[in-house]
Amino acid sequence: MERSKTPRLLTVEEVRMAVGHERLSKGMAYGLARVLGMRVGRRFLIPSRVVEDLLEGRLPPEVLEAVHREGRKVGGKA
Repeated sequence: MERSKTPRLLTVEEVRMAVGHERLSKGMAYGLARVLGMRVGRRFLIPSRVVEDLLEGRLPPEVLEAVHREGRKVGGKA
């Protein structure tokens, strides 16, 4: 992702579009938002640097496990 054109905070749907809907389920995207993002009102926002780290494989295994656990809570079987 290019920093100058990418918003600093992305919605769950924007993250899914950036990664690819077929590669990141809605449940896992919400899991990512719950673990590494923030909630503003009813909306979850995820920093673009988190998405960059995800795409480049820089998220630690324990963080990915937490995201997976949260994704299963939200999306059923993730």
